[in-house]
Amino acid sequence: MSQIKFCLRLQVQFGLGVYLACSQNNWNIDQSYRMTCIQSNLWELVIQITDEELDYKYVIADYDNPLQHTQIWERGNNRNLIKSKSNKSQTIKDIWEKRKISLKLMALNKNSLAIVIGSFPALSSPVQMKLLDKKSVMYFTTRFYIDIIYSNQVIQFQYYLLIKDPTPIEFISTPITLGISDRNQEKCQAISFYRIAIC
Repeated sequence: MSQIKFCLRLQVQFGLGVYLACSQNNWNIDQSYRMTCIQSNLWELVIQITDEELDYKYVIADYDNPLQHTQIWERGNNRNLIKSKSNKSQTIKDIWEKRKISLKLMALNKNSLAIVIGSFPALSSPVQMKLLDKKSVMYFTTRFYIDIIYSNQVIQFQYYLLIKDPTPIEFISTPITLGISDRNQEKCQAISFYRIAIC
């Protein structure tokens, strides 16, 4: 059993609340799965997860009686959570009707730079990745959110890599395709890079 904290950023009208509907509670909307508003637009709920995997969505409904009035279910495919193998507690940070994409790229040294380039709205302009050095492992990381209307589409992007030391060398990766089924799991794959010729 794992403890999971769900956090959602969403502004709702007075008298309404946010609920977590999930496979664990048979998609019922009730008080035990009502989130708590801890700031004007930040909702939280901590629950114990018994299954290895959890499908879930957020629902806006009446704060006191969620079955009394119209419920507004989050559009798009169900969100999916795969429980940590270590059974440690987890915190999930979501935005209403957006899906998070997280990317990591191994770094060769501290004198390098990585940029993600894509052809979809969340990457309408290049995004520089952050360099992290943890336990003698260096890697670049970035995350962004895609709107739910694009969640059923295949995402394609490339990495641009600049190694600055001792002489600057530029690389570009082959296009990387991220399918819908790849997004709910941590996926490690080899990526081919090509040196950009300086004319």
